[in-house]
Amino acid sequence: MIASLTEEAEAIGWYAQRIAVEKDRTARGIMKNAQREEFKHFGMDLEFLLRATPEWREILKAILFRSGDIVEHGEEAEEEH
Repeated sequence: MIASLTEEAEAIGWYAQRIAVEKDRTARGIMKNAQREEFKHFGMDLEFLLRATPEWREILKAILFRSGDIVEHGEEAEEEH
């Protein structure tokens, strides 16, 4: 599942690169739609891994979806675990 997560992240990046240089509005729209699918797959893969690995979930809860300094949150999460 980690390999799948990596592949989804790569696909998101590839779409971002293609969208950035595509001049045709319709083509960009199609690629953005496809990229959203990759976001969904990435999220499902990540959620699966977090359910399977409770320690990861605890560490990431201290970092994700919080306002403020990302690095600080990461350092705090590392200190707690």
